[in-house]
Amino acid sequence: MSDFKGFTFEKPIKDQHDSQDTQVSELSLKFSRISADDNDSRLGSFQSFRSPIASRSRSETQEKRRLEALELQKQQRQTSINKARQIALNTVEEDDLSSEIENEEEEEEEEEQGGEEIVTNSKRLRDSDDEMEEVSKFVKTMPKKKKNKKKNTKKNIHANQIMYSETMESIPQDLLTDWVLMICPKGKRCLVTSGSGETIARSRAGNILARFQSTLPNGSRTNRTSDFCILDCVYDAVHWTFYVLDIMCWRGYPIFDCDTNFRHFWLQTKLESNELDRPDGHNQFYKFIPLKPVLTSETQAVVNDPEQFVKNQGFSYDIDGLLFYHRQAHYRGGSTPLVCWVPRDEINNMLN
Repeated sequence: MSDFKGFTFEKPIKDQHDSQDTQVSELSLKFSRISADDNDSRLGSFQSFRSPIASRSRSETQEKRRLEALELQKQQRQTSINKARQIALNTVEEDDLSSEIENEEEEEEEEEQGGEEIVTNSKRLRDSDDEMEEVSKFVKTMPKKKKNKKKNTKKNIHANQIMYSETMESIPQDLLTDWVLMICPKGKRCLVTSGSGETIARSRAGNILARFQSTLPNGSRTNRTSDFCILDCVYDAVHWTFYVLDIMCWRGYPIFDCDTNFRHFWLQTKLESNELDRPDGHNQFYKFIPLKPVLTSETQAVVNDPEQFVKNQGFSYDIDGLLFYHRQAHYRGGSTPLVCWVPRDEINNMLN
């Protein structure tokens, strides 16, 4: 007979059961904490991991670029006499021209050497394998790309020399203290230079719009001197008038690196004293009229009635918009956040 006495049922160990219950309760507590987080905390944690550039608004990035532009001006304290002379008299330094020509010649030599290597390699393959004969013939008969050889050509140094504005995204915090505005007329923005006995108006791309005689220093055949001038203008073709927005050089003295206040001071004193808005024997048609800067403390008066404000200044032109210049801005070609533009139809929405 066997010694089997039957099955014995024992209760589970109490300690193991308690430990399992504890683990389950801890997990449920953690899950409840995660599910209890509100949307704001999740959004905050998401934004903390976002790129700082992505989290900025357009106005914040424009303000940051203004500060960077001002800092860059301090680091670029350079003499602009040679630059102004080149722009006004249409001259390029020989060293710059020779270096550009040498670079073009080196690139062309590298392309020719690369083509010779392809032909020689194809010949070797043809000698070693008859099946590659067709490939070598194809390489030989390939039409060569036509090269636009423009040696000894001068670079257009007048291109992109006009300082253009950015559309104002938001009102700067220092608008009343560090900015000044110009009421801009409708017309063609152009760069006007006088030198070598003639006056030339050029577009933003540097293309010549007009050649004529003027009363600007060294701007006519009867008024030839060693001087030269550079002006930033808006040309009104209906009234044959150049409205001068800014002045970069006068009688050979460049003021690119001077701030806006000084350039506007010269704009009012140098041009008005010469009465350039009156045609004479040298200039039968074109007139030069310097625009008057307006303090930003008078912005509200301009916003209320821009046309009447222009008439009170003594002008009679159609308004295209408002240009806001930072008082510390130097004149630099291209777009800059230190000059902001508000179109005529957006004046009330932006500045009210």
